[in-house]
Amino acid sequence: MGSTHASIRTMTLKRSGWKIALSIAIGLGILIGVLSFVGWRETFAQMVGLGLLGILSVLGNVLMSMTFWILCWWVILRSYGIQIPFRSIIGARFAGYAVSYLTPTLYFGGEPVRAMLVLGKSEAPTTRIVATIVVERFLGGLSMIVFILMGSFYALSSQQIPAPERRLLAFAIGFVTFWILVGLINFAGNFKWISRSIRLLGRLVQRWRKALDRAAAKVSETEDEVYNAFTKHWKGTLVAFLLQTVATFFVYTRPQFFFWFSSGTLSGTLFTFPQLSLIFAFTIMLSFFLWITPGGLGTAEAALVAVFALVIPAATSAGVVAYSLTFKLAESIFVAMGMIYLTKRGIQYMRTRAVEKPPELNDK
Repeated sequence: MGSTHASIRTMTLKRSGWKIALSIAIGLGILIGVLSFVGWRETFAQMVGLGLLGILSVLGNVLMSMTFWILCWWVILRSYGIQIPFRSIIGARFAGYAVSYLTPTLYFGGEPVRAMLVLGKSEAPTTRIVATIVVERFLGGLSMIVFILMGSFYALSSQQIPAPERRLLAFAIGFVTFWILVGLINFAGNFKWISRSIRLLGRLVQRWRKALDRAAAKVSETEDEVYNAFTKHWKGTLVAFLLQTVATFFVYTRPQFFFWFSSGTLSGTLFTFPQLSLIFAFTIMLSFFLWITPGGLGTAEAALVAVFALVIPAATSAGVVAYSLTFKLAESIFVAMGMIYLTKRGIQYMRTRAVEKPPELNDK
């Protein structure tokens, strides 16, 4: 029986490996095409021309955003009375970030991994720990909406952006804002729309009813815990939201950090508030739909060239691609740290299981 489960896991990993490899190949193909179009020599010259101070500013920007994301989750955990070693919080946050970054599900893909990594580090129930992650991600969405709405105000009133692009942005922003507000109403009012939907699905599909009812019960418990964030723990939630907003601000100002130190035509340029807002709004909207390769490799660069052409025509295509790749390299440091932590925890888990397994099973 054990060998059967092992073979199933091996087959699943192989299938996942092929998917990841294919995704990387597609991303590299798109990136090569983009570099051929904009000029790879010019792109790398822009990256090298950033200089030591510029590189440090980019690294500092990514580090600060990561720091405030970690502090946000730590504050939420503390407000719930959950005591987890800060080192474990950092490792789990990095691991979750890495998985989200490498999978085509930006912002949410690594959250189950993050939850699993801190389970057992506290006596708090699983649903409560999951609730802290839901709240943290939800606050992240709210902070992005704040900056996106600022950008959309300028985008929808700007005549330099063609009408079709304005309509597309208005639709995308409306779509995302609608679901964020639905989530806010659901969690703040504890209406339990998610668990009710799961139970309704169980009634419609009798074959899965028992399993769906059990899932709905767990989701309902999590919804109760999330509701507590807006009632019992509202002070901690407010502090966490402010920390998320600071983290989002560093992401919002990324173009300024790069182009101020770049050797291109925009070197030393201070972008205006409307320009940064527009770039941020378009970038976030495109990320939701184009994060189909690890790190948005290739797709993000192609999209950013179009975004900067609309918002800042003076920006060269090579400079825009250099900007995107430079921040990807900085982010890859934290992705690597997260994957190393995840691998070490996996090895520790396997060793623990081997020690706990009865001797007669180890001999088989």
